[in-house]
Amino acid sequence: MAVLNNWDLKDVNNSVYVTSGEAPEERYVVSDLGGSFGSTGLNWMLKGNPNAYCRSRWIKAVSPEFIDFNVPSGPAINYYINFPELGRRLSLLWVGRHIPRTDVHWIGRLLAQLSPEQIRDAFRAGGYSAQEVEQLGAVVQGRIGELEKL
Repeated sequence: MAVLNNWDLKDVNNSVYVTSGEAPEERYVVSDLGGSFGSTGLNWMLKGNPNAYCRSRWIKAVSPEFIDFNVPSGPAINYYINFPELGRRLSLLWVGRHIPRTDVHWIGRLLAQLSPEQIRDAFRAGGYSAQEVEQLGAVVQGRIGELEKL
């Protein structure tokens, strides 16, 4: 989710299903990507905003054993007046923190199997302009490259 800047990490939006049969598999399902490709935190004005996505700082800290992503980041200042929402969002800040390097490298290797064309096709299918497709595709490829190096 950090690669996408998806900060809408409610349980209802993210699930793991286990298939049945001889070789059960885990299937990870994200049902709401609306908070993706924008800012790293709760900010409806920059939701799905390619410029905000491309400017965002997505890695907060790197240590020998763990990576802290900046997704989700703290909510924008105007959300501090809505105490219930503020509390809920602040309680999610742990999600992208203290991720083992081995897990980060694992997902980087998996994502690296996507071709540049596949990545850009996803943005085309999302209705982005040709310029945004190239801009977003380049950032996603760069982030995947960073994951592989961590």
